[in-house]
Amino acid sequence: MLITATILSLVFGAIGFIVTKSNAQYILAGYNTIAEQDRQAIDIDSYLKFFKRFHLVLAFSLIGGVWLLSLINNNWASLFMTVYPLGAYLYFLIKGTSIQKGSIQQKSGVYLGGSILVIVITVLLISSLSDYKSSELKLNGQTLEITGSYGFTLNKPEIYQQGLVDQLPLIAYKANGFAAGDYAKGRFKTKDGRTIWLFVNKKSRPFLLIKSTKGDIYYNHDELSLQVISQNIARWLKTER
Repeated sequence: MLITATILSLVFGAIGFIVTKSNAQYILAGYNTIAEQDRQAIDIDSYLKFFKRFHLVLAFSLIGGVWLLSLINNNWASLFMTVYPLGAYLYFLIKGTSIQKGSIQQKSGVYLGGSILVIVITVLLISSLSDYKSSELKLNGQTLEITGSYGFTLNKPEIYQQGLVDQLPLIAYKANGFAAGDYAKGRFKTKDGRTIWLFVNKKSRPFLLIKSTKGDIYYNHDELSLQVISQNIARWLKTER
């Protein structure tokens, strides 16, 4: 996570230096699409000072915030790394418009962009309520269900072994899922080429390993006993199929 935050910070910092007065008319979004007479009405020097200062502050505050939060809670650090730049750019759009004193058309574009950012931030915050906590495992009559993000259902005949293990396989990459902070959910590829399913807090031990026709599934829970869950599944599997 710190590596990702460092890369993002370097990118944001570089953006602050890339855009200059000589190339703004070509690469500065919004400014590069308006008529020349409208450009003359904009104090581009003041705007570029704000542009550079904003991106440098964003770069340093992002890496600093992620580093400090990671000392306390990896999940907070991960959420901060995702949401903070979006919130910062929402401020950037609003403040930048007041400096540019743009046309009504430009301001309409800013309002649209700001509204989209607000929606995205809201969705991310709401999804975090389920993504940054343990998925629930439920045993029904003939099915085992893992609820929440990327959850799915297994029929009893699809399960042929289960038990507790202390380690996860080495993961190569995320195929389709969520991986942030301490949590990983969804489908992943291992370094030996297998496809597995993870519904785990990576810092919590042990893991429940369910071997099924859909692949190996690793599961754990922050609050519930994995030993008890494994025993319940064993009894459930022995009942009539």
